[in-house]
Amino acid sequence: MEITGQNMIDRDTAVVAKKPLVLVNFKDYEVAVGMGAIDMLNMHEEVFSELSDLADIVVVVHPTDLRGVCKASEKVSVFSQSADYLTRGSDDLPKATQTGRLTPRILCAMGVKGALVNHAENPRTDEEIKMIVEDFKSYDPNFTLVVCAENVERALGILNVCKPDYIALEPPELIGGDVSVTTKVDVVKEAVEKVGATLLVGAGVKTGEDLKKALELGCAGVLLASGVVKPKDKTPKQALIDLIK
Repeated sequence: MEITGQNMIDRDTAVVAKKPLVLVNFKDYEVAVGMGAIDMLNMHEEVFSELSDLADIVVVVHPTDLRGVCKASEKVSVFSQSADYLTRGSDDLPKATQTGRLTPRILCAMGVKGALVNHAENPRTDEEIKMIVEDFKSYDPNFTLVVCAENVERALGILNVCKPDYIALEPPELIGGDVSVTTKVDVVKEAVEKVGATLLVGAGVKTGEDLKKALELGCAGVLLASGVVKPKDKTPKQALIDLIK
C-alpha cells in the first residue's frame, strides 16, 4: 500500500522527541501494579534525574494505578495503557455521561499525559483508533497518543484514517522475547521511510545497543516492558540505566 504525503504524520506539527523517547510499559506485572507501580515509578524518577539529558522517559501504567502514580510523579510523564472513545447516541453525538470508559476527561483530570492504543494485548479496529485519536485531540491537543501497529501495512492503514503523535511498530511474534525488532533492519527502515520521524519500535528491546540501533535507523525511540520491569540478570534500575547510557 502506498501512502501520500498528506496521509503521513505531519512532521512540522507532530510531537517529535528531541531526545530519544523511552516508553516503559508496566503491563500487569505483579512487581509493577499496586504499590509496586509507585516503587517502579520512583526508580524511573531516580534514573531520569541522573540521565535526563540522554532520554525522555515515560511510564505506561495500568489504568487502576494511574491516579496514584500521577500523584506521586514529579518528573516522569505518565501514560495510560489504554484509552476509550466516547460512546455516541442515535444522533451520533457523544453521550452526556460515560460508564466504565477511560475517556479524555477522566484521564486528563488525573494528570495522565498520554496513552498507548492498540497494543497487541489490547487490540482495536482502525475505526476505534480513529475515534480515540479524534476524541482525545478534540479535548486536549497536547495529549500524546501512541498507536501500536503489528506491521508496516497496518501502520499505513492507521495513518490513512487518523494522525496519532507516534506509531509504535511491534511485531507480535517478538513481544516478550529475546530477539529485538531492531534486528529486522529492512522492516524498520521501510517503516521509517513510510511513517516518518515519529516512529517508535518495540518487541524484544532490552539493551542500550537496541536503542542505539533504533536511533541509527531513524526512529524516535523505543517501547519496552520486561526488559526494564522484569530483567533476567540485573535490577530494573540497572537495566534502565544500561538501556539509556
